[in-house]
Amino acid sequence: MMRNVTPATLVLCFALFMGHASWAQPGTPSGGNYPAGQAGIDFNVNNAKNNKEGTWIRVWPNGNLYYVGQFKDGNPSGQFKFFFESGELMSEVTHIENGRKAFTKLYRQGGTLQAEGMYMTSRKLNEQGEPMRLKQGEWVYYDASGQVRLKESYNMDVLQGPAVTLSKNGKRLEEGSYVDGERDGTWKTWDEFGTVLSEIGYRDGVFHGICKINYANGRPQTVGMYDTGKENGFWKSFMEDGTVQTTRQFDHGELLKEIHENGAVLLTFSDGRPREEFEVVNQLKSGPFLEWHDTGEWTIEESIDPETGDPIRKRILTGEAIRREGEYVNGKLDGDVYNYDLNGRLLLIERFEDGTLKSSEKQ
Repeated sequence: MMRNVTPATLVLCFALFMGHASWAQPGTPSGGNYPAGQAGIDFNVNNAKNNKEGTWIRVWPNGNLYYVGQFKDGNPSGQFKFFFESGELMSEVTHIENGRKAFTKLYRQGGTLQAEGMYMTSRKLNEQGEPMRLKQGEWVYYDASGQVRLKESYNMDVLQGPAVTLSKNGKRLEEGSYVDGERDGTWKTWDEFGTVLSEIGYRDGVFHGICKINYANGRPQTVGMYDTGKENGFWKSFMEDGTVQTTRQFDHGELLKEIHENGAVLLTFSDGRPREEFEVVNQLKSGPFLEWHDTGEWTIEESIDPETGDPIRKRILTGEAIRREGEYVNGKLDGDVYNYDLNGRLLLIERFEDGTLKSSEKQ
């Protein structure tokens, strides 16, 4: 999900103003209405109860205004403005309900709106013993061109409710809901043309329920069900033309059965070395096949990227040897089948007709 405002940015923008419900960010260059003062020092007035009162400001080391705002009886009131050291507006914070809520707009250097939403004052205290400000309600995030790219909702700084990621053209790319900070229910993704790419169920942040992954043409690639994060029941994978490729049966993550329905199949040894390769049509082997001896090993080959100079590490299989090759017709061996030793030398030629061995010749 795309975000132009990081949590660290938000902390910077608001942690500096936490004392007495404080908020902090930079502002326009200081003028004759503000004292010159020392950088980082608040210029202020306290009332008879020693609470903040009236206009408060802070400046940057270069004398430019950092923030300006009003206090009433120790609580922030109305709009506060914060500025980058360059003098550009960093954020606008509008306080309501005696400072308990603050509608906030965050800006990039250059002036474009980056994010906006509401903060609430919490009973929780930060490390300095000051009330924490927590996100509440809908927050909206924008890209540099002003387009909305992300909307999400919060309850006391925890993701809660709908969330949607949008393309630069305003089309949905991802949509779903959160419950107590975790994905919950069905989440969908789309490409920029509106084709559904995935539909996945969640419960408490883990996969649960439907899982459907589609090709770019909208046809299903994989369909199955999760139960508390584990595959369960029958899963099917499809070729791009819609033909079923494999059917797998799971019991809470354990693969019970796998049926190759159509398409290319590569079976491997436990470490990923090839064991057998063939084609399947309607669950029957069809066409050329290869089988390998249980030999060979994986090695790491190191090289240098000629363009970037960065090191490249590739896993290379060496020492593998073909054991047998031939052809299937309608699930049965047909024609010559060649058998090889570990050194690749031809040992035996077998001739099959409709699955029946007719002759063999040692070499």
